[in-house]
Amino acid sequence: MASDLASGLRFAAQPVVSVFVPGTPAVSPNFVFGGTAPAEVRTYSLEQDDPPGSFPCARVTEFDLVFDVLPADLGHYLEDCLKVACSASASVVWMAFEGSFHFDHILTEAIAPQVYGICAPGDDPVVVPDLETLKTPHWRSVVASYRSRL
Repeated sequence: MASDLASGLRFAAQPVVSVFVPGTPAVSPNFVFGGTAPAEVRTYSLEQDDPPGSFPCARVTEFDLVFDVLPADLGHYLEDCLKVACSASASVVWMAFEGSFHFDHILTEAIAPQVYGICAPGDDPVVVPDLETLKTPHWRSVVASYRSRL
């Protein structure tokens, strides 16, 4: 069983990195760094059916970065993605595996094992390269601390 992030992202025919940004960024982040670019960027506007509850934003924009081959320096590439997404929204942004998103579970301890990258304005991005780390109590607390900053 693979335990590294790159293996976890290769579950489909093409690897997908999902970046979640609260609200609607005024400008779409540019996910091209040092000549590395996704083959395609799919953008989705995720909206709550009911008025905002525990999550204060009625909309989250999801950017799915689809690759033919993952970047060789995946960790640094993901950190750069988080930085530009964070600056485009001025909010906490995160990366999580496909199928993990639901407004009721944004950055909760229950969903923490699906969140592999996170950033907030003024912070350095955090990317977890080892899938086993995502299951730890420490990582759950890190994710919860970012939720409190939304």
